[in-house]
Amino acid sequence: MTHSFKEHLKQMFKTWSKKLSMILLFAFFSLHAQAQLNIPKVDSPPQLKDYREPNRTASTTGIEINQFVQQSPVDGRIPSYATKAYLSYDYQNLYAIFVAHANPKHLIARHSRRENNGGEDFVLLQIDTFKDGQRAFVFYVTPLGVQADSSYIEGKEEDFDFDTQWQSEGELTDFGYIVKIAIPFKSLRFSNGEKQEWGLSIARYIPEFTEFVSWPHISRQKPTIVDQFESVVIHDRIPSQRNFQLNPYLFSGKDKFLTMMDKQGRKYTSFSQQQKTQIGVDAKYVWNNTATVDLTLNPDFSEVESDEPQVLVDKRFETLFPEKRPFFLENAGFFKTPLPLFFSRRIVDPDAGVRVIGRQDRLAVGGLIINDTSDLNAENANIGVFRGQTDIGKSGNLGLLVSHRTQGNQTNSVAGADVRITPLPNWIFTGQLAKSQTATQTTTKDQLAYIEAIYGSRSFTYTGKYTSIGKDFDASLGFIPRKDIRQHEQQANYTWFGTPTDWFLTQELKAIAMQTDNQHRIFQDQRMQLLYTIKAKRANTFTLESTQQSESLADRRLHTSGWLAGWNSRTLPELNSTIKFGQRQALNYQFQDPQVLSGDARNAQVKLKWLIGRHIRLDSSYFWNDLRHTKGTIYRDRLARFNLSYQLDNYWGASFIMDYHNLTANPRWSKLKNEKSLNTNLQLRYVLSPGSSMYIGYVNRQENLRLYHDENGLLQSTSTNHLDLHTGKRFFVKMSYLF
Repeated sequence: MTHSFKEHLKQMFKTWSKKLSMILLFAFFSLHAQAQLNIPKVDSPPQLKDYREPNRTASTTGIEINQFVQQSPVDGRIPSYATKAYLSYDYQNLYAIFVAHANPKHLIARHSRRENNGGEDFVLLQIDTFKDGQRAFVFYVTPLGVQADSSYIEGKEEDFDFDTQWQSEGELTDFGYIVKIAIPFKSLRFSNGEKQEWGLSIARYIPEFTEFVSWPHISRQKPTIVDQFESVVIHDRIPSQRNFQLNPYLFSGKDKFLTMMDKQGRKYTSFSQQQKTQIGVDAKYVWNNTATVDLTLNPDFSEVESDEPQVLVDKRFETLFPEKRPFFLENAGFFKTPLPLFFSRRIVDPDAGVRVIGRQDRLAVGGLIINDTSDLNAENANIGVFRGQTDIGKSGNLGLLVSHRTQGNQTNSVAGADVRITPLPNWIFTGQLAKSQTATQTTTKDQLAYIEAIYGSRSFTYTGKYTSIGKDFDASLGFIPRKDIRQHEQQANYTWFGTPTDWFLTQELKAIAMQTDNQHRIFQDQRMQLLYTIKAKRANTFTLESTQQSESLADRRLHTSGWLAGWNSRTLPELNSTIKFGQRQALNYQFQDPQVLSGDARNAQVKLKWLIGRHIRLDSSYFWNDLRHTKGTIYRDRLARFNLSYQLDNYWGASFIMDYHNLTANPRWSKLKNEKSLNTNLQLRYVLSPGSSMYIGYVNRQENLRLYHDENGLLQSTSTNHLDLHTGKRFFVKMSYLF
């Protein structure tokens, strides 16, 4: 090789190196520029009519997004149907238009109540307004425009109790459906500035294939979600919006119910009647788009919805029932901690309160001051809760919660700190420490500790937990159903993904191991659980579960085992069915005879959701549980619910609900009491939006009781075998309007 040729190669290498560097540099800046999408401003709101032809581009289209990717069932696969979304804004609202293709034969679209999706197709918009990668507002809309909204915080369950004001429309088309979302800026919380930079994700659910698709790709290989959102920019200062809301309500009802009375030390039964009319108001003031002050007088705690049935028979620990009262639902997620130190249902009957929550940059603080007048025989309880939280790194946070409850000479205080960090891409670590102090005649103190580690990838997930709660730990405002424990829990699951030609979509094997001792390291219980799940086409899910358990009862260590099989199907678009059946050895917690501490249990569950046309929905469920011994049946518990609802449109609806419960127990072997009841609930409702609604309802309760007069002429009740007595009736009207 000649010297001149070597020099020529060297010069050519330098030239191409410079060109390659420029190309790579250009590509880097191009990708960086594309990483932030600019949402355009429009002169007039977009209209659905402009998108009825899927290939037509409207003059007010906004920025088009069409690169959707599956998240499930197969992470990263191309969606089964095409979806396009268009984003734009004006000085009042953020707009999103969805153009969704679908098979009309399998498209599920019907009129239903707000936040009562029966398995319909839907689209959703998720917005991280502070771009902290940890929390988001979520807005759902079905093909006919039915709304649902929630707030999501990493590491916590999605909070569907969140409600805000926004508009939605939906319309079916030849190719599928189109949806419009208009979110007023006054309904969001964000930082003030010359421009807005948010994280944003758009997604869609297709029940025909149990398919969830999103833009950008929210990969299951990462355990976090919000930090995978795309960056979007509004190059404008959002003008100040009207920042005051007033929400008065009126409740009027008449009750007749059976109760126990006292006459000169003698107990007797009597019917009581009560006419109640209550007027109250909630008020909200938003300062600088970042801080919210909520005031309430005679808060609207009249519940018009009954709790979903739960099997409560022979439970060893307290069962959680969700909060439904409007004042406590808003911003409820802000006060949540890994182990709940604040549970708002502990506040039974307040008459006034104030709540303040604000956020600035990476710091959020909030507090609640309220009273509780539920105990007529004692002084009112005064309650205060404070919560502060600051973000750490990209998706971590550090929080502090302090609560205090005073009633007469009794006080309870709890202070706790919790932390969440993601030191590695696929790992999440959560920790919590808390200390309580309760003072009555004496003072007791104790503490709580909790550690959790989660590893997540596309196929494999691991969770490890350690919980330590002292015997005297007392969070009177929290939900800590079990104390004096040291508990270890390990959970691992592995997922196999099918191919497009396979009948199954995924197979999952999950293993759970848990052991609990008390603070003196004395054994309490141990559980080993193995679950195998197949998710197949047409929304079929099959589950097989095996459990081995040991537990301490009456100073004896008892071993039990059992299995449970389940099938959930939506082969027919209008019918969702769940069937479960299992057999196991189970403990008799309410034992009467120490020789009968366990027995053979059978558990059966059937749930049906039947969508009849676009207006009628039938939800029915039946639970059967029994416990048998070689000597005979210890108890048998049956629970049934029938809910028939008619929804005229997205606002007007009516429902008829029947709840039946029948518990029979053998008094020789169980302390459980025989019970039989039937609750009937008729309801007519009009729900315009959160805060603006009208309910008219009638409730009737029947029980297996009969009345008689004792030797003193006092009225008493006794149990029968039939629903002989109407023990409670209520008629009510409730109206509210948001100004």
